[in-house]
Amino acid sequence: MARLVHDGVLLERAGEEVAIPLAAIERVTVDGRRAAIELTVPDGTAPHVHCVEDESVAAVTAFAGAVNRLLPRRSQGEPRIDGSTLVSIRSLAVQERRMTAGGAVLIALLLAAAAVMVAVGVAGGARYSAMLVPAFIGVLIGGLTAYLPARSLYRSRRLRRHGITVIAQFSHNADGMRAYRYTDTSGESHLCTTTSYERRIEVTYDPADPSRAVIRESLAMRSMTAVLALVGLAALGGALWYAYIVISDAFIG
Repeated sequence: MARLVHDGVLLERAGEEVAIPLAAIERVTVDGRRAAIELTVPDGTAPHVHCVEDESVAAVTAFAGAVNRLLPRRSQGEPRIDGSTLVSIRSLAVQERRMTAGGAVLIALLLAAAAVMVAVGVAGGARYSAMLVPAFIGVLIGGLTAYLPARSLYRSRRLRRHGITVIAQFSHNADGMRAYRYTDTSGESHLCTTTSYERRIEVTYDPADPSRAVIRESLAMRSMTAVLALVGLAALGGALWYAYIVISDAFIG
């Protein structure tokens, strides 16, 4: 699958996302249902090609035409850079595993909540089961409001102590966010997304997994995140206390 973004092409294949900036593309040619994205190379070097296929010949032709129209103008004898050095690859396998684990935890929590509601309904009647609904909604909202900011603060603190800080350059717009490209110590490029509107930002990445990075935030922003986590924790505590009162009343009376 291929998508044309602000200043490049995004390819998704075999558990990874390949970002190819327009500056790295020499031309896109069409052969039936296949489009070949040819990267720029210095003179005398064999070009590297990324292939894209689609069921529709018209769609492939339209995609190639759109990319070719956006390519920077180059003269015939203008020296070319090695476009492969501008291409960045991001693994989607780790993200998919995290989503799978998160889905399993969510299912387990929903089953536990359903079991508690059934037990409370048997012990005290349907009225008590209905009273638990707002409690569980409060637990969900409070838990997420506390967990997400706390996780962000933890990752940021850990990477500030053990990570590597580099400058990331704006690459393209992606799904309402702005993607920035940075390079790790091995020379491989990675992408991170944020809402910042700067051309250059500081990011800190994990040496063990360079695709994981956090944006360097100000003390004021980290303080606001911490306050949000505390608000979520207070809401979670209040919802759990209300659930405890309802359950106790249902079983003890």
